[in-house]
Amino acid sequence: MKKKFDQEKYKVWALPNWMLLHWVINPGLAFNELVLGQRVPKVTLIDKTIDAPLLERQFVPCPECGALNDGRLWSKSNSFGHWFGYVCPECNGRIPCLWNFTSLIILGLTFPIWIWFKKSLEEKWYQREKTRFAEVIQSGFETVKDTKWYMMGIRTSLIMFILMLFSRVGSDQVSFSGLVILAIACAFGGLAFGLFMKTFLSSRK
Repeated sequence: MKKKFDQEKYKVWALPNWMLLHWVINPGLAFNELVLGQRVPKVTLIDKTIDAPLLERQFVPCPECGALNDGRLWSKSNSFGHWFGYVCPECNGRIPCLWNFTSLIILGLTFPIWIWFKKSLEEKWYQREKTRFAEVIQSGFETVKDTKWYMMGIRTSLIMFILMLFSRVGSDQVSFSGLVILAIACAFGGLAFGLFMKTFLSSRK
């Protein structure tokens, strides 16, 4: 049964929200999921009653205990390594996350390889997840003011460049001038993404 939230207080982000839909259908984000371990919860609540930037008004509900967890718990040093999803810091329950379509295809094709190690890897991951929140809370929650947007842009540029470079390996499209143009295009694309995220997450609407 789908849990109902206070519509007067919270805006509910769930599919088919355009940002979540982008995460699901963008093939490039399979790298973020499978390699970096970045995940996106199926449901995020945006508090409409708090006068603060969007980044500071996001809460991730736990379907098992009902806790509303600050979305910034999964930021900064705790942004990566969540290959099997999110774990609630209150009850250690599982919080459902989305899957990118391309990730699912890759996992399906490589199923005979990773299935033998899944159980042991997931158990080690789960035990580690339960200890990570203390580090985040101790270091303090991320704010719009101290977020390094240019680093977000640089990381995005590098990921774009690597993915596009691999897609051209073995073809006659790889040349020095082509690599320079590709690097410039990825740099502009990554920085534009960083600027967009800065504007979007700073929004108070």
